[in-house]
Amino acid sequence: MNQEAASLEPSTSQEAVPLDPHEMLYVPLRRRFLSEYVTNAEGKRELLIHFGFNEVSFDEPDLFAFGETLIKQDQFMAGSATRWSTGEPYEWARVKRLLEALLSEGFLSRETQPPAAVSEFHQNLMEAEAQRDAPTEPMWWNPDCPRVMEQLTGQPLELGFLESVLVMHRIAHPAFDAEGRHVGEMNVFPDAMRMKIPTEWRMCQYPGSRYRNEAMMNLTALKAMTRYWKPMMQGLLAVREEFLRRYTLPADGHWRMGDLHALACDVLALPTLLLMRGNSPVPNGTLDPVLSSIFRVTDGVRMVLAYLLFLPEQPMQYDTPITAPELFRLVEHGNFFISGRGVCAGPQPMVEELFATLMEGKPVTGAPPPSAEWYADVPAAVDYGLLGLQLYSLQFNLWSYMCRAYEEIRAALLEVEDEPGGVLSRLRERIERDWETILPTRLNQALQRDWAEARYIEMFDRAQRGMRGFREDTLLRLQDVFTPARDQVDAETRLRLRELIRSRAGSPSGVRGAALDAVADATAEFLAIERPALRALENAQRQVNALLQRPHPARKFSGADLSLQHRLRVGTHGVLPYLMDVLREELGIAIENTEDATRCTPIGN
Repeated sequence: MNQEAASLEPSTSQEAVPLDPHEMLYVPLRRRFLSEYVTNAEGKRELLIHFGFNEVSFDEPDLFAFGETLIKQDQFMAGSATRWSTGEPYEWARVKRLLEALLSEGFLSRETQPPAAVSEFHQNLMEAEAQRDAPTEPMWWNPDCPRVMEQLTGQPLELGFLESVLVMHRIAHPAFDAEGRHVGEMNVFPDAMRMKIPTEWRMCQYPGSRYRNEAMMNLTALKAMTRYWKPMMQGLLAVREEFLRRYTLPADGHWRMGDLHALACDVLALPTLLLMRGNSPVPNGTLDPVLSSIFRVTDGVRMVLAYLLFLPEQPMQYDTPITAPELFRLVEHGNFFISGRGVCAGPQPMVEELFATLMEGKPVTGAPPPSAEWYADVPAAVDYGLLGLQLYSLQFNLWSYMCRAYEEIRAALLEVEDEPGGVLSRLRERIERDWETILPTRLNQALQRDWAEARYIEMFDRAQRGMRGFREDTLLRLQDVFTPARDQVDAETRLRLRELIRSRAGSPSGVRGAALDAVADATAEFLAIERPALRALENAQRQVNALLQRPHPARKFSGADLSLQHRLRVGTHGVLPYLMDVLREELGIAIENTEDATRCTPIGN
């Protein structure tokens, strides 16, 4: 880094505006600035100033005073910045270069900017919301899962398989509470289940990353949280207490990041269990608003921790220690208060109290003793949340293996040429389109896949150990689940796929035939991995159904059932293609996979 820091160099595509020392400059969004001193990779102390998704870095000690003074200004004359030094004044040429760079990056302005009541971004969002196709009647999983799933994906699914397809922490999203609000508010998943609900929005005035952000805050949700805040914190303490009966904090008293993520999932499991249980479920539209509000604030914690755990560039393993102040810093400086539809509506004192309650067990003062009936369901909810984490680990680790299969197939097809319109060319074009869909998930990278699998291994192991009645001799290792049996089914599937794929392509020989064999082998390997994963998923699902006191489906859980997860995610960030769709649509080969059998059948001409 040079003396003004790399982030202060004007971009080559936009020259810095020439500046006169007598010009007045404005800091339009000063309250959005966040500053901190850090130690960089070279072991030097530097001052970082965060501004939304941008940052300014000063690594020359004599510029620290410049940066600290800058973030205190609403407006200033350009030449006065030479006197922001603690020693001799800065040279005007140096200050001019700094200020021109800040102008070119939007940190400073030459004109005052009157605040807008509504951003253009929010106006566009509301226009899209008005035009969005939305259900006119509530859609809910319990007991209508087969009908709802068929409406969403074209394929019905028994209620007893839902947690194996839809991750537990999203199941409650479309439910309504007693105040007529979706539990997931604007973040309902699947979005096709989200109705149009009147919502009051306001520009955020909190200092920090959210200050006057173009995404606005949900004032309706904030009002509900304010009404129910103390009973919400009591509910969090109840789940925390049950969690700590099963897991003890380390000697330093700090939470480990993976355990905090698990606790957040267990909090989300409480309202979900009440809505999804077989006996006397809470009817949709009657959920206690205390629980829906707990869900909303805690789901934000879960999302932040999940993101950090699965980011190899900023390695944080399951056992990474974290404190409440550190969590707040990560959220604020990482812009996690901001989403594509709005900003977190909670003011900083409320967020800090949430973190202190969840992590430090901060008592709730001046509140009546807990009396809600759902307190008795907390132990079962923690079990439900831990089973949900096991299912989540199995589901998403399997998709990493599918992306490995895509990588192998793509490499094989890129090695051969084929005439336009031929089977190989058509197949290669389809794989390339799917590969572009995979790229945003980063699962095209071996580093990301390996890092994620290591986190799933930790998560899967730890979630089992927290279950009531756990015995060490029953522990299932995730590595064992994803080890193919190498049995007769695997061998026959590989041969059958080679035969079918070659025949569909006119039985080519040489390099073309070898490429098609590579497609068959990569697909067969994924199916061999999927079979034991389906067994593990169904076993965990059986435990879920026993806990919720509802029947387990009579038939076997299949790969086709599991693939509904991809259809539910169409149109969202992180959606993945499904490899079996490629074989069906491009080669006319239908594949049915269960824990004990794989059937490959030609369809069409």
